[in-house]
Amino acid sequence: MLDAGDPALDFDLPRPTAGGSETYRLSAAAREGPVVLAFYPVTDTAESAKLLREIASVDWGAVTDRLSVLAVGVGDRASHDRLAEQVDVPFPLLLDQDGFFAERYGILEPLDERTIRVRPALFVVGEDCFVRYAWAAGDSAQNPGEDLPLDEIRSAVASG
Repeated sequence: MLDAGDPALDFDLPRPTAGGSETYRLSAAAREGPVVLAFYPVTDTAESAKLLREIASVDWGAVTDRLSVLAVGVGDRASHDRLAEQVDVPFPLLLDQDGFFAERYGILEPLDERTIRVRPALFVVGEDCFVRYAWAAGDSAQNPGEDLPLDEIRSAVASG
C-alpha cells in the first residue's frame, strides 16, 4: 500500500452519471490544494455508504479553504449507481471499474485465484502529488467508519 512520502499515482477516472460521465484527474485537483482520496468497494453498499457519509460530515472548511474530496468506487457500474443513489455527498463518486488504480495504490486483497476484495482506504495527497497520509481498514469486512482516524486525517490535510 502506498504510504506517506510516496508519490501519489495520477489518474483520470470517470464520474458516471445518467447523462454521460465527467472525468477527474488527481493531479489537477491537487494543484488546487490538498486532496482527500477515498477508495471503497461498490459491492458493500451499506459499509461504503457509512464511510462516504462520515467523510462528508467533516467540516473540512475549518481545516483549509482549498480542499478536494474524491471518492473512488471499485467494482461494476450497476453497483456504483445503486450506491450513488443511496448517498448524498458533496463530492464526486468516481469509478475504477477494473480496480486498475486500486491495485496500484495497494489496496486489493486476493481471497483466492478468482476473487479480489477492496480494502476501504483513505489517502491525503498534497499539492506536490505526494501522499501525506495513508489509512486502510485492516479487513475489508470491518466497518471502516468506526475506525476512521479523523483527527489524523485533519492534521494531514492542514499540513498538505
